[in-house]
Amino acid sequence: MFHVTTVNLSPDTSTADLAHGSVELGDLNADEFLALLEHFRRLDPVQNHEADPQLFVSARAGKFRVRTNQGRLFLDLPRDPSRPSIELTAAEIAQHLDYIAVVPAPTDALAVDAAKESTPSRAIAAAILLAGLSLNGYTLYSVFYTASVNEKPAIALVTDPAELSAHLADVVGTFATGDRPGDRTIAVTADGKIRFTELGAHAGLDANRDTFRLGRLGKNYCLNTVDSGVVEVTNLDTLIYYRDVYKRR
Repeated sequence: MFHVTTVNLSPDTSTADLAHGSVELGDLNADEFLALLEHFRRLDPVQNHEADPQLFVSARAGKFRVRTNQGRLFLDLPRDPSRPSIELTAAEIAQHLDYIAVVPAPTDALAVDAAKESTPSRAIAAAILLAGLSLNGYTLYSVFYTASVNEKPAIALVTDPAELSAHLADVVGTFATGDRPGDRTIAVTADGKIRFTELGAHAGLDANRDTFRLGRLGKNYCLNTVDSGVVEVTNLDTLIYYRDVYKRR
């Protein structure tokens, strides 16, 4: 299954517009995902340039972003901009995202030759890249905590200044899954910035900075980030991110 969130796209990814915002489509099977990528690939170039549409996909290999340009598809890891995007077909993207990237090192030259003969060189390069990316802590836990097949309501961004000011102040602070090394934290600031970290990580490592806009997701408020998905606000002291519960520290 492929858990898909669209950004600036219609639900079928056939048109792009900033007004669409971020919409979580839920889990798609392989055929549905391939059809979505094909529609996405055929986007009008002008719409693509003006809206900068994106797909965020969580699958067994991790969480990735898909972009398009002139009928081509590009795959990258949104949390690590230093990694270059790779151009793949829709079928190749589906294949590699559904692949658990655990590749043991060959023990001899025969194993290396066998691997070269059994897999096209392009697929090997992509698999190696995915193997490295899958070690990222956030991609690992996002695999196991994606939302169910039930579609969530579309996000409605908060635009009223008074409402925005009041409820933005409510979510400012630091929230954590626990206080032991390996637990994760989310720090929210009043200037619309959000930071994801892991307790015990070396300074500068396992940290992801993003920006967000306050919105509504069903009955609750949420933080709609640019690259990191949606953080749900359950109450003043509780956030939920990929079904992990974060409590105010």
